[in-house]
Amino acid sequence: MSARLVGLLFAGPALLLAGSLSAQAQPPVPGAAPTPPAAQPPVPQSGAATPPAAPAQDPAVATAKFLKVVVDGAKLQCWPSPVAEPPCFEDVLAKDQVLAVGALEGGFRAVELPLGPLGYVNKRFTVATDDGVVKTKGNKVAFRYRAKATEAPVAQLADGTALVVVGESDEWWRVRVPGQAAWLPVAALGPAGLDDTAAAAAVATLAEQQRAEVQARLERIAAIKARAEQDRADEAAVRVVEAAFSKELQKPSLEQQYEPLELALEQLEGKFDAQSAGRASAASLRQRLGAQKLVVDAIRLLDKKPVPPPTPPQPVDELAKLEAIGWLRYEASLTGPGTYYLERGNVKQYVVTCSSRRFELALFVNREIGVNGSTKRPSSGLPALDVERIEVLGAMRR
Repeated sequence: MSARLVGLLFAGPALLLAGSLSAQAQPPVPGAAPTPPAAQPPVPQSGAATPPAAPAQDPAVATAKFLKVVVDGAKLQCWPSPVAEPPCFEDVLAKDQVLAVGALEGGFRAVELPLGPLGYVNKRFTVATDDGVVKTKGNKVAFRYRAKATEAPVAQLADGTALVVVGESDEWWRVRVPGQAAWLPVAALGPAGLDDTAAAAAVATLAEQQRAEVQARLERIAAIKARAEQDRADEAAVRVVEAAFSKELQKPSLEQQYEPLELALEQLEGKFDAQSAGRASAASLRQRLGAQKLVVDAIRLLDKKPVPPPTPPQPVDELAKLEAIGWLRYEASLTGPGTYYLERGNVKQYVVTCSSRRFELALFVNREIGVNGSTKRPSSGLPALDVERIEVLGAMRR
């Protein structure tokens, strides 16, 4: 191919949309190989078959602002190059997809995707926030059509460029770059068959689809962040109960009370959702509470003094109130009045008198009686019992 033809391939507004294709200058990375220069459109090798000239175009198609894809699975090329296997972005367009188009160059039309073509930027040359916003870091950051650092980049991005991230793969961000040109052969495009308003609406639908892909990632990040914040709050609530448990452990065993802590933990668990990390923390604390409660219950059981069985009521000895018990006997005397005495077991116990004359002793002779009264013990003979009260205990018996 002549030098003049190569110059024509690199000329035109398409190269302004694709960015400078000069050598890329990435921020230096220790140990990394130098970044190769920006990719050049492939040039057919000497002796290779020359592609056929592009067919004559309908002037209306050549100047249209909107066209539609007329082939299945159209792949967007990185450059307007007629080589057999051109570098292509990952985007694959469905048949009848309406597109906004730009410059015509060498049998190719520049395609303007709403959020730009899909490519890759190395994470080392970006800064990402917790909310999922990613920007380039350094001058001339490489935008590549595939995650391969040994190839020349498609374009070079300025420092601080906001990337439209749709995903990630290892050390690469999978991104779209608004305004970055992509190319389709003119033969793959045809009239949209719509007025500009309807065609713009079709392109807007494609934009909605691309934005939905981006929004889905941001929503996943937001959900992960919200989940982490809720987990921190739930675990903090469990730690409050755990702190109360630690204070309870410092008390004497017999003063420790764990029922209120178990109730507080149960109320917390009722508020946690099924995915809460606080559930695992609460389950662990509940197990510790239960174990300590068993220990305290055992100590209380051992400390409890046995209660003696109640003493059965003792039978009242009604005779205990009597001073003396026995059989009243009378012994006559030839020289004077006879003598009354109290006999028990055929042994004389007392000489019985009744100075008060309250009782007629003769009426109680040969009866078993119990008596109360005053006792006198003479120096010799039986003691004398002066009766004050008599209670008959048995029938008369000789």
